[in-house]
Amino acid sequence: MKRWLWFFCLFWLLPSHAGGMIAQSFHQRLQQAEQLQQKGHYRHSLEVLRSLAGKARSGLEKTLIHTYLAYAWLGLGKQDKAAEVARAALDNPELPRELVPNLWLLLGQAELQRGRYGVAASAFERALALAEDETPQVYYWVAYALYQQKNYAKAIGYLQQALKRHPSPPEDWYRLLLACCLEGKRYGLGESVLKQLLARRPDDPGRWRQLAALYLERGRYHEGLAALVAAWHEGALDRRTLLQIVRLYAHVGVPEKAARLVRSWRQEGRLPGQLKLLELEGDLWRMAREREQAVEVIKRVAEQGKQGRQWLVLANLYMEQERWKEAAAAAAKALEMGIRRPGHARLLMGISALRAGDRNTAVKALEAARHSGTVMAQAEFWLRCARGERRCR
Repeated sequence: MKRWLWFFCLFWLLPSHAGGMIAQSFHQRLQQAEQLQQKGHYRHSLEVLRSLAGKARSGLEKTLIHTYLAYAWLGLGKQDKAAEVARAALDNPELPRELVPNLWLLLGQAELQRGRYGVAASAFERALALAEDETPQVYYWVAYALYQQKNYAKAIGYLQQALKRHPSPPEDWYRLLLACCLEGKRYGLGESVLKQLLARRPDDPGRWRQLAALYLERGRYHEGLAALVAAWHEGALDRRTLLQIVRLYAHVGVPEKAARLVRSWRQEGRLPGQLKLLELEGDLWRMAREREQAVEVIKRVAEQGKQGRQWLVLANLYMEQERWKEAAAAAAKALEMGIRRPGHARLLMGISALRAGDRNTAVKALEAARHSGTVMAQAEFWLRCARGERRCR
C-alpha cells in the first residue's frame, strides 16, 4: 500500500497534542521517530519508539507511542503487529477521545493490507462515525473494502460520498465506482460514470468499448454500435472490436455496410484474409441481397475450402439468379465434396438441370432425392415434371 495511506493523518498528531500533557523531551523524540518514518527509515524509527516506550507516563503519551509503533510496523510490512498495537491503544482506558478516530483509521489500514476486508470496513466506519472532519479518502477506503467483499450496493454509497466531498477526485475512484456498478448490475449508474470518465478522456478507446458493452447488455444495439465505432476511430483496431462492429451493423439492419467494412479491413490487413472472414463477407452480401457480390465471394470460399456446404450455398445463389447450369454444377460439386443432407443438394441439382433442359440429369438427381424424407414430396413433384407426366412452370 502506498506510503501516503498512513501518513496523511500522521502530521497533525504531534502539533495538536504537544502541549503541557507531553514532556518536551518526549515530544522531540516522537518528532524524530516521525521524521524517520517520513524518510522510510521504519526500523530506525522502531528503535527510537521502543527506547521511548518505558518513559511514557500519561495516557496520551502511551497512546502516541502505540500509534507511531503501528505506523512503523506498517512501514515494515508487519500489518499483523500494526493491528495488534492499534487495538492495544484502543483498549487503553486513558485513551484521549480525540485520538480514537485516528486509531480506528490506523487499524482499518492495517486490516486492509492484511486482506481482512470486513474488519477493515468496520474500522473505517467507526472512524467516520467519530471524526468531526470527514476526509473523502476514508470513504474511498471503506468502499474499497466493501467492494472486496462484493457488497457493491453499500460500496457505491460510500464512493458517491467520497466523490461528492473531493474537489478533484482521482480517476481511480471513478474506476472503482464503475467496477461496483458493473459487478452489481447497476448499469444505469455505470453508464453515467463512464460518460464522466469519457468527458475527461474522450480519446480512450477502452472506455468507449465499456460503454458499448453496457448498451449491448441492455439491448440498446444502435447506441452500442455508435460507441464501438467511436472506439474504432480512437484507435481500437483489435480483431474482436472490428468484428463486433461488423456483426452489429448486420444486426441493426445494415448488412451492406458490414460487408463493405469486412472487405475494406481485410484488404488493409486489419483483419487477416482467412477463409472464415471471406465466408462472413459472403453471408453479409447475401443478407444485403447483393447477389453478384455474394456469388463472387462465396465462389472463392467454395473453391478454396474443403467442404461441400459452400458449394450448396453457391448453388442456391445461382438458382436465385436463374443461372441453371451453374446451379446444377455447384450442387453436383457439393455432393462430390460431401454434405450432411445430400437430399437437398440432389433436389437443387435436379430442378436446376431440368430448368437448364438436361432432363436425363434431372431425372437421375430427383430419383435419388425422393429417398430423402426431408425433400421427398418436392422431389416427387419435380420428378413428374422431368418425366413429362405433368406440366411445370
